[in-house]
Amino acid sequence: MGLDGVVRAAILVGSIGPAIAYQNGPPAVGAFDFVYVGFAVIWGMVLFPELPDVISTLGMLLLVGAGILSLRQQS
Repeated sequence: MGLDGVVRAAILVGSIGPAIAYQNGPPAVGAFDFVYVGFAVIWGMVLFPELPDVISTLGMLLLVGAGILSLRQQS
């Protein structure tokens, strides 16, 4: 299995894993759906010299706030 096979397997796991988590996990799993936003900011700073602007930062804060509110409602 070459590098492309490893990438294909990673994409497969990354695509099917969340679907299985949504089916079998508690409803709180949905709150963590937007974790990738934080990683996108980190990789943007590491790989490219870019920082999010004010509107992007506000949108990310709204997503985090909504996730926190949804976790508090389910307990």
